Amino acid sequence: MSTGMLLSAEAVRPQGEAFPHSLSYQTGSGRIVCLVGPDGAGKTTWLRMLAGVELPAAGRLQLLGLDVMRLDTPAWRRLRCRAAFINASAPLLSVVDGFSNVMLPALYHRLGTAAAVRVKALETLEFLGYTGRRDALPAFLNLHERLLLAIARCLMLSPELLFLDEPFHMADDACRRREAEIYLRLKRERNLTVLVATHNLGFVKRYADDIVFIHPQGVWPFPGWTDFAAATLPAVRGFLDAAA
Repeated sequence: MSTGMLLSAEAVRPQGEAFPHSLSYQTGSGRIVCLVGPDGAGKTTWLRMLAGVELPAAGRLQLLGLDVMRLDTPAWRRLRCRAAFINASAPLLSVVDGFSNVMLPALYHRLGTAAAVRVKALETLEFLGYTGRRDALPAFLNLHERLLLAIARCLMLSPELLFLDEPFHMADDACRRREAEIYLRLKRERNLTVLVATHNLGFVKRYADDIVFIHPQGVWPFPGWTDFAAATLPAVRGFLDAAA
């Protein structure tokens, strides 16, 4: 595990983002960081930039001590094992079953024998509380099951950072609660730092260690819900009033 700062950004808006704002932010191990803001403000784009999937227009971005803007292709691929990114659709390979989806990245990176990878995959699914079919193709699984498989696939590579874009798809409150508890367990039991772009303010209020507020007028970090809710910035007040 890395010590110190896992993510450090002194960056101007992601390339192509409409709002020319900058963000100064750092975070270490075992944190839950939530990116929140109104629709269309750029939460997904900023999350992709912080994950190194897209580059900032200017400035500096370091993940796990590495300067993302200077990485060559092999180094970037190695970084993706340690800084995992799951987009809003939680994509899986459509032509293989769910359990194969979980195992394939670890097999590809030769992280153990097939038998050892299988054991770790089973343990990972148990850790996540996955109760869906393991032998079904992704098309026959619901959104919650596909998300859990996508998370399991990432965990097989033992990442230190996990970036998720709008993961709370399910209308079922029980599924959302179980999902929230997974992120808390990843933080507490695996010292993983989880960065989530989300509209789920209940999750943010209860679990966020840090909040990055993204708005057409600017981008501001806050150390948790208490400071965020007490902020006097008109953009924050308007956002919270609209969400009430």
